[in-house]
Amino acid sequence: MQASTVTFYHHEISLLLFALEGGKALISPDVDSCEEACSVVESVEELLCGGTIDPKKQLVRHLNNHLREALIECGMFELMAGAQQDAAQSVSSEDRSKFQQVNRRLADWSCQIKLDDEERGLLGDALSRLPRSSLITMPRTIWRLRRKLKK
Repeated sequence: MQASTVTFYHHEISLLLFALEGGKALISPDVDSCEEACSVVESVEELLCGGTIDPKKQLVRHLNNHLREALIECGMFELMAGAQQDAAQSVSSEDRSKFQQVNRRLADWSCQIKLDDEERGLLGDALSRLPRSSLITMPRTIWRLRRKLKK
């Protein structure tokens, strides 16, 4: 198997995860539970399970880690934590501008992910299973993703 690096944007990783999960929304980890949010637990779980984990599940975890990285780097986690504390108050114009700024940073965020042939195949198959409406509503994004996965 040959591994090569592919550059993905935040929205592309989100779409790939959506496709991998069969169109179901991903369940975000409970912020109150370190057990669910901590990647160390995932590693220990893999060790206890004999080191065998479904390649699809492993890919989902890998992509989720990159999404989490994007939210941290762009400042979305901090902003969301502050917004939860101020939930009783109305959203100020300053908060709105902060959200817009973070969303712009998130739209521009990208990372390089090393994928082997098997992972590319899993992602390509997942994209092909997306409903036809996704091809109609976002043809460029899906075309770019398919092109990135074929290289």
